[in-house]
Amino acid sequence: MSGLLRFPRINNVVISGRMTRDIDLKYTNNNLPVAKITLAVDHYYKDEFGNQQTQASFIDAVAFGKTAQICQESLKKGSPVIVEGALKTHTYTDQNNQNRKVTEIMIARVYPLERDDNYNSNYSGTQQQNYQENNYSKQQNYQEDQSIKNNTNYEPDLNDSNTEDDLPF
Repeated sequence: MSGLLRFPRINNVVISGRMTRDIDLKYTNNNLPVAKITLAVDHYYKDEFGNQQTQASFIDAVAFGKTAQICQESLKKGSPVIVEGALKTHTYTDQNNQNRKVTEIMIARVYPLERDDNYNSNYSGTQQQNYQENNYSKQQNYQEDQSIKNNTNYEPDLNDSNTEDDLPF
């Protein structure tokens, strides 16, 4: 083979699950809201006897800015939710001087699947687009506060002009 292998760099995750605990909203030194959440996601499979089994995985995710506030206002332990974002891995040294590696979903959008009377959707029209345009810089500020290196772009390209003509079928 001659030449370089070209492939798209895609880092996009869409996952649904239930909240394992209530949101604990914290703020960075720059007063940026940050919500860390954990989702329980079921995986179904058949065992060696043909019986359907369920296994839960627990997925960590982090929301910033307005999305963090929306999580805190509209999600609680047990709430079903869809999360969209990108995977991010970082390392740190714990109190025992051991290197630890953490992989989290950096949340770009969150979709609560149950609503109560107090729920006010902030994900419609211009509000969502304004949030998307400003969220990446907020995530960068958070990462600088946390001394996380190797920034990657977590936001989808808002200027993507896909049309039906671009579809392969």
